[in-house]
Amino acid sequence: MREKENLLNHRPERGVALLFALLALLLLSAIAAALMFMTTTETSVNYNYRSERVAYFGAKAGVEEVRDRMMAANPASVAALLPAAAPSSTGGVLYLLNEGNAPGSVQPWTQSNAYVDDELCHDGYTLPGLQSQSTVAPDIRCTSVPTGAAWYSTTTSNAPWNGTSAALAYKWVRITLKLNGSVQSYPANGSASATTQVCWNGVSEVLLQAPATTCQALVPVANPVYLITALGVSASGTRRMVQAEVALSPAPPFPYGLFATSNGCGAVTVSGGGATDSFTTQNGGTYSTTHVQTLGDVGSNGSVTLSGSSTQIGGSIGVPNATTGGCPPNGLTINGGAGMVGGQNPPNALQAAGPFTFTPPPVPNPLPPTTNKSFQGNGGSLVPGTYGNIKVTGGGTLTIAPGVYNINSISLQGNSTLKVNPPGAAVLNVAGQGGGNVVDFTGGTVVNTTGIANNFHINYAGTGSMSLSGGSNSYEVVYAPNAAVALTGGADLYGAVLGATISDGGGMKFHYDRNTKLAPQSNGNYNLISFREISY
Repeated sequence: MREKENLLNHRPERGVALLFALLALLLLSAIAAALMFMTTTETSVNYNYRSERVAYFGAKAGVEEVRDRMMAANPASVAALLPAAAPSSTGGVLYLLNEGNAPGSVQPWTQSNAYVDDELCHDGYTLPGLQSQSTVAPDIRCTSVPTGAAWYSTTTSNAPWNGTSAALAYKWVRITLKLNGSVQSYPANGSASATTQVCWNGVSEVLLQAPATTCQALVPVANPVYLITALGVSASGTRRMVQAEVALSPAPPFPYGLFATSNGCGAVTVSGGGATDSFTTQNGGTYSTTHVQTLGDVGSNGSVTLSGSSTQIGGSIGVPNATTGGCPPNGLTINGGAGMVGGQNPPNALQAAGPFTFTPPPVPNPLPPTTNKSFQGNGGSLVPGTYGNIKVTGGGTLTIAPGVYNINSISLQGNSTLKVNPPGAAVLNVAGQGGGNVVDFTGGTVVNTTGIANNFHINYAGTGSMSLSGGSNSYEVVYAPNAAVALTGGADLYGAVLGATISDGGGMKFHYDRNTKLAPQSNGNYNLISFREISY
């Protein structure tokens, strides 16, 4: 009876064990679900992080491929394709594409493309249809691309696995010249124009300033700074964009006042009483105060020929170690008693040098007309601008104001004069369409009363010929690495001359201004000046 009563008293406790078991199972299931969620979250975080790193290092790999291929010594060099001017409607942007096994899929110039270049508007370039830098916040993507197709050119990646599904994880790399305002809100020089080109002097970034039209023409010499922008995309679609600034360090000071880039025999010939010496306009120096009989060095990628008893080189002669064809073994031929002055005599004054490579100056863009613009008698005047074939005859004086002139050709005949007035810096960029003698000063003279050769530049990229004369105020720098340059007459010429070949057969007295510092192209590595990740 008592046992039955105990059973009746404990009947409400039946099932408690099952309830606790179910609660425990529920708790364990919740813990297991939480652990699974945490594991999945950690996996997703790690996957996302990995995708970001793949995209980031992919973009960085694109920068490094371009930096390597920009070197002139690289067998797959893109040096010849590098922009020579700031982006415009006619060019200035080079894209390196890495499309893997999907040709045609990467079109950064197309707004609807998955890999559109949505950073370009931040770099301060004036391109048709592109948003102005000032209208877009630095951390906001661009919503437009330039119109047309002439503003860009392309090349393709040659990195490992290019053209396959295993291609490195970047889609494109853009190469442009850096301008003062290219890094939004961080100009290289806050007091200068945002559209001024930036150069690298080996120590710091400097701005291109007149009369120089290229970084290499600056004193001291510098090289262009390139802006490299790369888009990396992982297999999951994660994007990362990076940007770098790179530049070649300037080559060591170039000692030659007359230098020929040709590797042929007699690339430089001096005869008929021609002579060289040197001076410097550095720190306000003049010819009369700094003139010395030495350091008027002459050089060539080929050989040098001297002729005539009164022909004297006041300095050293630089030629390559080995010459080709029928050139003399030591690269120097001396005939008729020619020699060197200033206490230097062959072979001590013969130096092994080069060969050196020079980058041609940019061709005027747009090209000037080919129509004639003639001056004679009383002459006339010009202001900076674009002109065709300038001809001065009949003893006339053509006066040009300081500034930059893009011309097709120029000729001085009949004792005519080309004068810079008021005194200042003038640059003649010669297109030379049609070839021939694109600069002909045989019948006239240049008057640069500043006495500073850097204040009168003649730049020519073509293969035509040039004839230069001298005078008491003929201070000039001629940069024409592909042209045949003739020095005519027995007058004086002050400055520096670079040509494919140089001949002085009329007894010209050449005075090298050591402050001009023409420099050859460097074949070294492009220095990484800065590197940053774009914020979107």
